[in-house]
Amino acid sequence: MVAFYERVFDAQVIGDREDRGRRHTLIALGDTVLHPFEIPADRVPGRQPMFERGRLDHVALEATSEDAFLEIRRRLIEEEAHATEDGLVTDMGGSVWSFSFHDPDGMWGEVMWIPPGASLKDVKRPPEWDMIDPS
Repeated sequence: MVAFYERVFDAQVIGDREDRGRRHTLIALGDTVLHPFEIPADRVPGRQPMFERGRLDHVALEATSEDAFLEIRRRLIEEEAHATEDGLVTDMGGSVWSFSFHDPDGMWGEVMWIPPGASLKDVKRPPEWDMIDPS
């Protein structure tokens, strides 16, 4: 899991220790920090459908630029971690792009590109979203 975030997001481990017999790590993704705990593989719940993942459905990460978004998308496709058919990007309207992925534990994630001047207020409702290939 740690290596996945290092490869795809250039994440950095800023803490890694064992506490009460359980390893846990702090993984920095820019200003965001993930804090996973090591648990036996047979206890990892795996992928769940949207709206059945609990109170926190997924994590959305914002790319710093269009080029960064496209590079992260490329890496996720290379990792076979993309969650959309053919690696398509969701055009949410207002020039906002979204790309869904799942990490090695099955956690659902999303990378977003919100161009300067764009606003999430301009995002359309899901039935109006388009699937595009920005390559």
